Amino acid sequence: MTADYKLDAMLELRKFLWSKIVSAGIFTESNYYSDNVGSTIIPIIPVQQAAEMNQFLSGKKHIVYDKIGLSYEDNWLICCEQILFTIYATDVSEINEIRNFMTDQFRRMDNSASDLNGFATMSNKFKFYSTVLAEISPTAPSEEIKGFLSADVVIEIKYSRITDPVGRFL
Repeated sequence: MTADYKLDAMLELRKFLWSKIVSAGIFTESNYYSDNVGSTIIPIIPVQQAAEMNQFLSGKKHIVYDKIGLSYEDNWLICCEQILFTIYATDVSEINEIRNFMTDQFRRMDNSASDLNGFATMSNKFKFYSTVLAEISPTAPSEEIKGFLSADVVIEIKYSRITDPVGRFL
């Protein structure tokens, strides 16, 4: 059986965050519906796609994410990653709302990881051990997108990928 190397814990975290942030009423899916694509575009986008999305996201709050750190603990089965989420909005209260929501979701370490493990659409190829709110930046005018404010939230996750008996990804 060949492993699916496209699977990534960061992408699983993104699915979880989108589901929870919509359920909390912070984002409204219909505001991100694209007639060109014929479906909703999730406004939590990888850093590489930001330029492509600028026209669609014009004036809309959104989040850009990227992996900024990766290491393994003494036990090579446990990976530790840091993921940078940059929140963009035109209103400081929207940034505060998203930042506070993310703080509430991911600060509870083992309990937050348990929420991830119990998430219905999560891949069964990962086991999360903890999440830590590693850093939050102050809100400031965005240097990348004129007319927007931005703030960073860094989440650190510890997880393992499910492996076969010799340690290869399933």
